[in-house]
Amino acid sequence: FPSVGRLRAKVRTFKRNILTSIDSILSMPSMKSKLAVESGGALTMEINGRLVIPVQQKYQNSVGIVHDASRSGKTCYVEPTEIVGPTNELRQAEAELRSEEARVWRQLTETIVEHREEIEGNVASLGQLDVVMARVKLGKKLDG
Repeated sequence: FPSVGRLRAKVRTFKRNILTSIDSILSMPSMKSKLAVESGGALTMEINGRLVIPVQQKYQNSVGIVHDASRSGKTCYVEPTEIVGPTNELRQAEAELRSEEARVWRQLTETIVEHREEIEGNVASLGQLDVVMARVKLGKKLDG
């Protein structure tokens, strides 16, 4: 199923590119001063499938889209504007992948149903062969 493989590669590429962008954003001196890192927590996390960074509340609107806030309200978890578009593309690629995987599963299921009688016959034959082989093994063990 090459289409599934292509879509999985596409998703991996989007994720890798987004993580590279996040790393670049986090290394910018102008961003370092806006980060809320006093708690020692992770610099990136995922909220509802969106990568966010912890930003001081006073800078939230200058960084991107706020997806959550800490209980104290001092830290906002913001998706940087630079990755909103790529993340949307990633989500679309993930939806395409899920759809294609479902199509493949339906196709496989239909094929199995279509060949059910042959499969059941083969399973029964394999069961009989297994019994014969077990008898041979037992016979060798008992007779030496």
